[in-house]
Amino acid sequence: MHKNMQKLYESLGSYLAFDPHTISVEDFFGDLANFRSLFMDAVKENHKRREMEEKIKRARLAKEKAEREKQERQQKKKQLIDMNKEGDETGVMDSLMEALQTGAAFRDRRKRTPRNGDQSPSSPACRWPGANHGNGIKPCL
Repeated sequence: MHKNMQKLYESLGSYLAFDPHTISVEDFFGDLANFRSLFMDAVKENHKRREMEEKIKRARLAKEKAEREKQERQQKKKQLIDMNKEGDETGVMDSLMEALQTGAAFRDRRKRTPRNGDQSPSSPACRWPGANHGNGIKPCL
């Protein structure tokens, strides 16, 4: 069995182009295991790099798409403004109906912040200190 293993190791040495008499079996298989682990690490690193490149590409495409949509919205808004300045009354109702249906007329409005009950400065209790008698509302300070 030992002679068969020696013969197979020598044929492996001739196949992989190394001298089986100068390199021991333990060194060879140690180098082979080291190569395998480094190769697997390189495969994982390449996979991570590829995923990162794809992620960056998707982010860039999304940003470009958002820029195009923003440009289109600004162009439509500019066309509406230019149409109103020209005084040309044809198609005004159609463009206004389209703006209402798509929501373009309401897109740039800020949301209102809700008031804090009756403690706001515009409530009657704050404007007239005598107006809050008997209703349990504390006067504003």
